[in-house]
Formats: sequence, C-alpha cells, structure tokens
Amino acid sequence: MKKQILIADDEEVIRRLLAYNVEKLGASVVLASNGREAIELMTEEILVALIDLKMPLVDGMGCLKHFKEKFPDTPVIMISAAGQVKDAVMAMKQGAFEYVTKPFDLDELVCVVQQAMRLGRSLRETNQLKSAFATSQPAVGFVGASAFTSCLLQQVARIAPLQSTILISGESGTGKSLLARTIHYSSPRAREPFVSVSCPSLPRELIESEMFGHEKGAFTGALQRRLGRVETAEGGTLFLDEIGDLSLHLQPKLLTFLQERRFQRIGGSEVLEADVRVIAATNVDLQEKIRAREFREDLYFRLNVFSLHLEPLRKRTDDIPPLTTQILQRIQKERGCEPLSVEPEALDLMLAHSWPGNVRELENVLERASAFCEGGIIRVQQLPLEINAQVSSQSPETTSGAQMSLAGLPLEEIEKAALQQTLKLCRGNKSEAARRLGITEKTIYNKLKRHGLR
Repeated sequence: MKKQILIADDEEVIRRLLAYNVEKLGASVVLASNGREAIELMTEEILVALIDLKMPLVDGMGCLKHFKEKFPDTPVIMISAAGQVKDAVMAMKQGAFEYVTKPFDLDELVCVVQQAMRLGRSLRETNQLKSAFATSQPAVGFVGASAFTSCLLQQVARIAPLQSTILISGESGTGKSLLARTIHYSSPRAREPFVSVSCPSLPRELIESEMFGHEKGAFTGALQRRLGRVETAEGGTLFLDEIGDLSLHLQPKLLTFLQERRFQRIGGSEVLEADVRVIAATNVDLQEKIRAREFREDLYFRLNVFSLHLEPLRKRTDDIPPLTTQILQRIQKERGCEPLSVEPEALDLMLAHSWPGNVRELENVLERASAFCEGGIIRVQQLPLEINAQVSSQSPETTSGAQMSLAGLPLEEIEKAALQQTLKLCRGNKSEAARRLGITEKTIYNKLKRHGLR
C-alpha cells in the first residue's frame, strides 16, 4: 500500500500542482480544500501533511495544533505566501517540520517532502518498537537459555541505565543490532529515538552530511537544510553499526563529537549540542585495524567504555530452542498463519549444525522451512540439505561408524549414494528429493532407473 500525503489548500491549481509533484515520489495524495476538511481526512495512514497557512473554516495553525495533538508522528509542512514568512516561522516553533513559500521552487519542494517522508517512517518504526517492548512481545528482544546469554543479559541490566558509550563485538549475524535495541529500550531513553547508522553504507562524499547534517547551499545539491543522524537521535541512542568500516576521514570528527558532544552542520557556524548515547558494533578485530593504521586508537578507547562480546551461535546452542520459538512467533504474526513449531528430530539436527551465518542463518532457515511445512510443524524434510548432510554423513547407518570419504570414488557411485541418502532423508518422497538435489522429477526418475533404485 502506498503511503499517503495530505495536501490542503483552498486554491485548486495549487492542489493539483502539489499533487502532481508528490505523486512522482511514489505516494498517493489526499486532497482537502479547507482546514475543516483536512482535519476530517487526517488518519494514521497519512505519512506527511502539506497545509496552507491561510484557509477558510480552519486555518493552517489550527490544523497544525490538531495534528500535533492527535497525530504527533506525522510531519507537517506549512505552505506560505511571500508575505507570511513570520507566520511560517511561528508554525515551525509550534512543531511544523518545515515551510515552503509560493511560488514554489519545485526541486526544493520535492527535497523537503522526501525529508519529511523519511522522518515520518523513522518515527513510526521507533514507536512500533517501543510498543513491542512495552507489551513484552515474544518476537522482540534478545532471548536465550545458555549460561552465556544469561550472564550477558545481567550485564545489560546493569549498564542500560547508564549514559556511557558501549562497544559490541561479534561475528556477523550474531544479533548485535538487536542487543543494541534491547539496551536502548531498557534504558531511561526508551521513549526517545533509536537511530541506526550502517557505517559502510554511507557514501564517502556525503558521510559528514549524513552524520551531522548541512545547511541550505552548503554544497551543490544542498537545496534545503537537512538534519543529520546525530540530531535525529536527540535524547535517544545513536547506533553505529560496523564501526570498523568507518572512513578515516570521519573518524577525527566522530572522536571530537564523543569528547565534547558538540558538532556543526556542514556550511553552518553555529555549534550545536547533542544529548545522545552512542552504541557501536563491529564484526572485525579493531585492535588489528589499529595496528594496520585503519582505525584510530584514541577513537577506540572513546568507544570502548563498556565492552560486550556476542559469542557465535555454535558456542551457545542452548539458545537455539528459545530463538527458534521467538522467530516462529514473529513469522506467524507477520503471515497471520497457524502456530508454528519444530518436530524434535528436526530440532536435533538444528542443534548439531554449526550455523556459520549465526542467528541470521537460523532466521533464513526457519523462514524457508515454515513456508513448506504442513500443519504448522517443521519436519526434517523441510530443513536444508546442508543441515541434514552434516548429521547424516556421521550416521552409523550410512557410514558404518566412520565418515565416508568421496575422494577417489567414481562419480557414478557418488551420484548413487547421494540419491540413496537424499531419498532416505525425505522418507521416500521423490518430489522432495528432487527439489533438494536441484533437479526435476523427471530427471530423478531417470537417474533412479539407471542406478537400479526404486
């Protein structure tokens, strides 16, 4: 479903002009010819509202007041005539996101609407997470039953109320981002934004602007003042994911910010203060990065006030059952399907798997398996071949007590063994065996006939 933009102006030409340009952004528009109609049409589905200051029945300021009280997560952009700039500034002081002036600079208009849409989405995502944590949803939060996770969560309970910077380390997919969110929503900052920044994804030429923002005209293409991630996270938590990949160019500026909690937008002279807690995460050895002169040692010590390390899933297999329950509950909620579970034999195979992709791999396996299971129960047949093969290759029934080596065997024998083991794994279901082997049903029947198998 497309996000909706509310446009309220008493001039039909203006409404049509705005609607034409907004629809280019992939949004649908809801049009109102006066303030009363705008208030009646306003719903939770509206992502951004563009409101004219001067309208009949209810003016723009009246609409703004109503929207901020009833729909605080919807950014409001005020539309003003050339002589109404003072009123527009007053509206911003009362909570408007920004204002645009008639006659419109269409590039500037589109830029402002895009920024407002990003903010609207961010506010909604933040509030959804707050709601999930507040109601103790089983599909949200860092869970586990291992001694390691129990100790880790005790540490989290102690440091979450503090304001200190935290550095989380661990392999990719171990749940560093989720742990950071758990810390945030367990802290006094839980009602404020959680802003996540993926350091490798920030373009080098725009990285400082993304972090600290810029003023209008600061560089080519800066058509409007833009708030950076630091300002967006005001009062809350700034999560710097994969900090080890942060550009050397930005590292000194981040260090200065961590030391002073002050910054400047690009092109601006005003020194701004920020009240944010910083949590950083890395999947690389920062000490190695320091030795390679790819990461500043002083920045490392500023980040590493409190250090939390996440063990890979293969070292905390007791976490697999509660993680599986949590993930399946989330899938059930998203799909609106029957309750999902895993049969004991399948769970045993999952416990024996090494999980090189960690929790992320577990999520992917359960997403796929749950799509093919019947009766809401994930069975051995639905698990990927790499999970079954790891155990079956060590099974006494198939290897006579020793793992079979394929080295030196004729390809015909290897193919025959693969067919036999896969059919056994799939309990004789040839269609399922063909799917797992990546061949068609016709091909598997031909191969079975050639090898003298039924």
